[in-house]
Amino acid sequence: MEIFPESLAEDFLRVSRQIRRETQRRIAPLSLSPHQSRALRVIGEAGPLRPSDVAERLGIVARSATDSISGLVSAGYVERRTDPADGRAHLLALSASGQAALTEVYRARNEVASEFFGRLDATQRALLAALLRALLADAQNER
Repeated sequence: MEIFPESLAEDFLRVSRQIRRETQRRIAPLSLSPHQSRALRVIGEAGPLRPSDVAERLGIVARSATDSISGLVSAGYVERRTDPADGRAHLLALSASGQAALTEVYRARNEVASEFFGRLDATQRALLAALLRALLADAQNER
């Protein structure tokens, strides 16, 4: 049986959407959009950051990041602080409730991934991981 690339791509996207949808369902009580949860992760992992740095790390234009950041600030998950290196600029950092929300996002993501990929045995998971890393490495080399 021949497997066509477009069919494989579609299956890959379906898997990705299932994981994303279930993760989003589990973090729904936090009232975070998918874009906000990504921005929260970026700020939590690399912050404090300027808004432009958040946009760059997300691979989106600054205006798009502004909407997500504003929602995070309004929800009390992120605080704007004056940049000590430039008093005109602001840095974004997680608040205590933002750190708690990020912990919950990570917990939900790990739980969903464990359940989803737990259907595969250890050998299948190792093979899938190796294949995905190979595809990602090839994509990096093409840039």
